[in-house]
Amino acid sequence: DSETVKAEQTGNGQVQLTVNTPAGEQRVTGSHLLVATGRVPNTERLKLEAAGVRLDGRGFIDVDDRLETSVPGIYAFGDVTPGPAHTHKAFDDQRILSTNLTKGGERTAAGRLVPYTVFIDPQLGRIGLTETEARAQGLNIRVAKSGMDYPTPTRARELGETRGFMKAVIDADTGQILGAAILAVEGGEMMSVLQVAMMGKLPYTAIRDAIFTHPTLAEMLADMFTFADMAMEAAARSTDAASGGS
Repeated sequence: DSETVKAEQTGNGQVQLTVNTPAGEQRVTGSHLLVATGRVPNTERLKLEAAGVRLDGRGFIDVDDRLETSVPGIYAFGDVTPGPAHTHKAFDDQRILSTNLTKGGERTAAGRLVPYTVFIDPQLGRIGLTETEARAQGLNIRVAKSGMDYPTPTRARELGETRGFMKAVIDADTGQILGAAILAVEGGEMMSVLQVAMMGKLPYTAIRDAIFTHPTLAEMLADMFTFADMAMEAAARSTDAASGGS
């Protein structure tokens, strides 16, 4: 965990943050400072205590995987419940309630993948576990990572948008993709390709070996996994040589 100590403007008009990190005090400089303090739910006017509906410590309505509150028969969804306050998450909440209450279904929020995209320039698309979260869970992982500035002809080079990077966290035992972050032109769209693979529980090799149209941004995902495998194989050969193996 890191803690911001102070923010100040430098002489050239940039913003400098002083941050306490596990590795010691560090300074980060950038052109802009985005402050995201979060939002609180508008639940205080609902007088939910009168109905016995339980709130958590931040004022969100406690719900189970079927979005039922602590009072049977009372449901809640959207931004008043814990979790990311995304429109697409609230829409899926609505689908859960519609399926279960009007169609007799058994749909739940358990295990669902909720992606997000930050519409900055370039876009940041995120899905699933981060590398830090995966390691904290003790998972055996591999990380595939690549910049967007490939030396070969790519869609990013055609567009003149070679800023950013792609990163995917892979379960080393099953090959399944656990999470991804893509900071790139149309990063949200590229992330969605990996989200679909995760939903289908496809191994990363399905993306690596797929025939994508050239040149498209999706094609670069296949290259990222190919390069990751090549790097791993090269490292294995180097270790073999160092240990005198054949």
